[in-house]
Amino acid sequence: MSLFAQIAEQKMQEALKDGVFDNLPGAGKPLSDLSTSDGLDPITRAGYRIMSEAGAIPQELELRNLLREAQAELAQEADPERRAMLMRRVTDLGLRHALAKEARLRGR
Repeated sequence: MSLFAQIAEQKMQEALKDGVFDNLPGAGKPLSDLSTSDGLDPITRAGYRIMSEAGAIPQELELRNLLREAQAELAQEADPERRAMLMRRVTDLGLRHALAKEARLRGR
């Protein structure tokens, strides 16, 4: 951990111990579901929502869904030949998803 990160962590722990965070809005309430945001900025998220409402799915999200399905299927498969095929599919979908995500992050 860098020196800056160590100092920041120390300061946050001190503030936590001193009760600085006790009266913040939303204190004691669960965090909203952050698992679906994927680090998207609000404009991109709004664009994805509009596309979703119109029945269109961005390639990155479609690939992510296919990847999750293939991973779940692989986890349940016992047949060695079928597992090998599913591993190739998971690898392929993982690479394609990573490329689509990278393209989005680069603004293409």
